[in-house]
Amino acid sequence: MHFFSMKAINTSIFIILFSCLAFGGSGTAVLTCTSESGRTKFIAHLQDIVGLLESATFTIDNASIQFSSDESIYTIFDPKNGVFTIYIEGKTNSTYPNHKYIQFWAIPSTFKTIKNDRIHQIYEFKAKIYGTEPRPDKEMHCPEIELNCKLEYKI
Repeated sequence: MHFFSMKAINTSIFIILFSCLAFGGSGTAVLTCTSESGRTKFIAHLQDIVGLLESATFTIDNASIQFSSDESIYTIFDPKNGVFTIYIEGKTNSTYPNHKYIQFWAIPSTFKTIKNDRIHQIYEFKAKIYGTEPRPDKEMHCPEIELNCKLEYKI
């Protein structure tokens, strides 16, 4: 006599496979940075830290530039040596007809690992940012600005 039907066996296999994928997948890293004055902010959502850009916002004095998933991103991430860089090349538009970009780099001597396990990592560091000026009444490029940052990644 069969205790399990083929449908029950297939359902069980699906549940087991789905459970394995839930733990072995990827996640979104959230980078949140603010200047000492609070006037400048940079927030980015990055797939697997070094993967695709999901979104990013660079704000100075409440004026913001948005970057989306269809724009180019280049990253380097080496937490053992305190290296984390991001370069985002945005698409030009009527507001930014010449260039739309962000250069971001951690200051290695400030890089601290707060939590580092397989499914949850947290890092804190100071960083510098430079790029297209979001304020309409300013120059084309903002000054180099130092930020206090937190990078959190969960699978």
